[in-house]
Amino acid sequence: MTAAEHPAARTTSPMAVSPQTARSVQAAENIWRSIEREFGMLSSMEVAERLGSRKPNRSLASGLRNDGSIVGIMRGNSYRFPGFQFDADKAVVVPAMPKLIALARENERSDEGLVYWLTSPSSFFHEQDRPVYHLHEEDRVLAAARDQFEGTW
Repeated sequence: MTAAEHPAARTTSPMAVSPQTARSVQAAENIWRSIEREFGMLSSMEVAERLGSRKPNRSLASGLRNDGSIVGIMRGNSYRFPGFQFDADKAVVVPAMPKLIALARENERSDEGLVYWLTSPSSFFHEQDRPVYHLHEEDRVLAAARDQFEGTW
């Protein structure tokens, strides 16, 4: 866990925080806010609604997160779920997500790291497009993830 991801870094502390740590925390916060503006960061109830649950409840999102079908990012005191994981028209999880999550975890990448990668420019795609725009191209986005996560330098 980086300093920016650490919950204590976002709370009041009697200890002084270095300018570098403060910048790191602010940069991470800016990224999450940008993702929320562009894709939405859904509550567990909103996930249930998006997936067409007849009786929306928090347990659906929690179960999907626990079984590796979707990623949840701790924001404040609850998980939030990036909206790009869901096909709202079909009321399903985008099929590539569980495979991307499994690949990320096999390569010791955090859910936060996977979301950062998905929403960052990648040289794997034409004109350094972001992988999130290619989730409907399952084979291609998985190849890009393998290239990124399993590549050796």
